[in-house]
Amino acid sequence: MSPPVPASPGQLRLRGIQYLRAIAALLVAYFHALEQIPAYTPYFERYLGGRLNLACGVDIFFVISGFIMLITNRNGTPGKFAARRIIRIVPLYWFLTLLLVLLALWLPAQFRTTAVSAGAIAKSLLFIPYMNPGHPGEAWPLLVPGWTLNLEMFFYAVFALVLFVPARFRVAVVGLVLGGLVLVGVVAGGHAMAPELRFYTDTRLLEFWLGMLIAQLLINDSLHLPRVVCIALVACGFVMLLTGFPVDWLGVSHLTHDIASNVLPAAAIILGTVCLEKRGSIGNHPWMGWLGDASYSIYLTHLFSWGVARFAWHALGLEREGFGYAVGFFAFGMVLVVAGAGLVYTAVEAPLTRLLQKLTERRRRVPPTALPNIAQQTPH
Repeated sequence: MSPPVPASPGQLRLRGIQYLRAIAALLVAYFHALEQIPAYTPYFERYLGGRLNLACGVDIFFVISGFIMLITNRNGTPGKFAARRIIRIVPLYWFLTLLLVLLALWLPAQFRTTAVSAGAIAKSLLFIPYMNPGHPGEAWPLLVPGWTLNLEMFFYAVFALVLFVPARFRVAVVGLVLGGLVLVGVVAGGHAMAPELRFYTDTRLLEFWLGMLIAQLLINDSLHLPRVVCIALVACGFVMLLTGFPVDWLGVSHLTHDIASNVLPAAAIILGTVCLEKRGSIGNHPWMGWLGDASYSIYLTHLFSWGVARFAWHALGLEREGFGYAVGFFAFGMVLVVAGAGLVYTAVEAPLTRLLQKLTERRRRVPPTALPNIAQQTPH
């Protein structure tokens, strides 16, 4: 059989990015199964992948975000970019944060780690990191997964300012800014600055930049890797991201460990996927595309779904010791995660986003290198 005809950048639909968004959201959702029922934690860790770095889904999201921002905003203005990002990110996050506040005030015994105060509400809604007393030592908002949105919004602010710079310099400027912040964190050693400021020196900032770099290579039509290399990048990236092998054995510094086991593997996955897409090697799987569309809802609602799963499991008298019960609970919980997110995406996120776009923006053309749903529904 003859090899697939390579696609030009203008013909790519980037289905693989959608699939990765789904995978990343589901990894994070599964990660939070770990502490739902303490009696099941040993089974989860020993037999069900609980010792893997399942939280690495956020690393995939960050690289995708940098990639999509550059692909879909090459000709945009800072004002329009900021408006689109606010419409895309803020409504659902505010809705779920305020829902969490109401539930915590109504059922405080069920939300023991949710420390509600006027300051916490304001900072959470405004994407300002603060040390959460409900989670000592962590700069987390009320809706815990929102910590990534705080970092995401910071990247958006940097990206919006860089739109004033000529297009050919943008990747370099963002690299200097984000790399400089990471370097500040390294030099400070985490001791000479407030935790809230240290938040903005996280090594993961480099993932946004690497996503932009991959996008620039695609725009320049510079991605011409053999199929076997593309597959190896994706496969090895996932192995390294999920296991840290062999980085965990080397006793390297914290910074080197983060770059080698999180930043670079996540970038390798995106690079390999985009190269496979360019070669026409990624098929159309509508159900995975739909999960990609709903990935933001999955990410923000999965803790609610796990709470419902835990309550229902107990109410049904199924909270019993045993491997079979543990497997059943995790399967039941993940079904609720997907079902709940699908409901929120269909009934709240998608129609609300469309409504706000109609109210605040004129019709605009979607750049030809991106799927329409990716351009409008980029990762968190």
